[in-house]
Amino acid sequence: MSELANILASQFRDHAGELPGADLQRVVEARERAFSRFEALGFPTIKLEDWKYTDIRVLRNASYTALGKRRGDTDLGTLKLSELPLPEFASHVVTFLDGEFCPRLSSVDSLSQGARFTTIASLLRQGSAVLLERMSAHDAAFPSLNSAFLKDGVHIDLARGTVLNEPIHILFLSSNAASPRLNSARLIVTAGQQSSCAIIESHFGLNDARGLTNALTDIEAHDGATVSHYRIQADQTAMHHVGGVFVTAGKDACVKTYSFAFGGAITRIDVNADLTGPGSNVVLNGLFVANDNQHIDHHTQVRHQVGQTVSRENYKGIADGNGRGVFNGKVIVAKGAQKIEARQSSKNLLLSDGAEIDTKPQLEIYADDVKCAHGATVGRLDEDAYFYLRSRGIDKHSARSILTFAFAADITADIDIAPLREWLEQMIMARTHATGINEIENRD
Repeated sequence: MSELANILASQFRDHAGELPGADLQRVVEARERAFSRFEALGFPTIKLEDWKYTDIRVLRNASYTALGKRRGDTDLGTLKLSELPLPEFASHVVTFLDGEFCPRLSSVDSLSQGARFTTIASLLRQGSAVLLERMSAHDAAFPSLNSAFLKDGVHIDLARGTVLNEPIHILFLSSNAASPRLNSARLIVTAGQQSSCAIIESHFGLNDARGLTNALTDIEAHDGATVSHYRIQADQTAMHHVGGVFVTAGKDACVKTYSFAFGGAITRIDVNADLTGPGSNVVLNGLFVANDNQHIDHHTQVRHQVGQTVSRENYKGIADGNGRGVFNGKVIVAKGAQKIEARQSSKNLLLSDGAEIDTKPQLEIYADDVKCAHGATVGRLDEDAYFYLRSRGIDKHSARSILTFAFAADITADIDIAPLREWLEQMIMARTHATGINEIENRD
């Protein structure tokens, strides 16, 4: 076992009894099964095909506090959301600070009738059968570790026909402390038949926060439901982030999930979608920007389990300095799943000689009446477009920034929530140093 695995085993053995639901045998057994799965698997290494491009030895040899007393906690009793560089793109805000629900920074009192918000901590204390089933549903190392150390999170449950006219923002904050933390974040969305909602999931580090976030998101869209999910990772550079998104789309359901990864030293995000009912439609979009000393890895897997289903993926990556990015997308069409359509695109931009991007699209098709296509590119800025901007009197830095922003911005173009879209565009401009945008607009 790795050093971190041994540390976590000791913390689990000594402090699991302090977790919510520890007085219920069925919760205890669910945690123990999850931790046993994690111990059997261990942290992934580059010997595994799905992890060949992402070496997490720095994590395996780290020392994180997941349970027990935490030293040197920062006093955030006066923190206000208005002090964070986040826009007000949702009136419903659910905030978690270092993995625990923070009512003072939350506002969920005015949800529509038919929409229910429940903390994971309360579900654990109740021994919720729904939650226990979710804790056993995923058998990979990091999801199992999430279930074993699960302390809190949120379940958004929409009754049949419920329409949320305003988005819900689920905000996971990590603070600075003397002892780096392992925070386990969990978000569950259950969208009943013909319901509709937009969920924004943000991961944000405060004041040079250090540690590891291990997050898991479950989205279940029942027949005819519509779910839009926007996942934003903007951790501090000393943070590491592992996230898993699991989507199930029933008959005629539509799920759109976006992944934006901007921060952290090592980031790994897995997005998995199962299309289980005819007429289901899943859209997976993503954008990462990896700068110096950053490694950002996206893995996606879409499974067309029945016929007459549609999936579309559009992922873009930008790497600068010695930043490295990875995209691995797999589409699986089950035997007999006829008349499906699946399209996958991975386009990537290298801005320096030291940058690197690895991309690997895959198709596994076990049916014959299908429309499937995939494509991947890794390249540099368009020289003709760059020359055109320079001929207009735009300096080198601004021309480079304008083209980089234009490459990335189409991922945000169809986001319906205007303040969110504008904030993401500002994030892209900040990360790509797009200072010349206004300059060229003023010349037209």
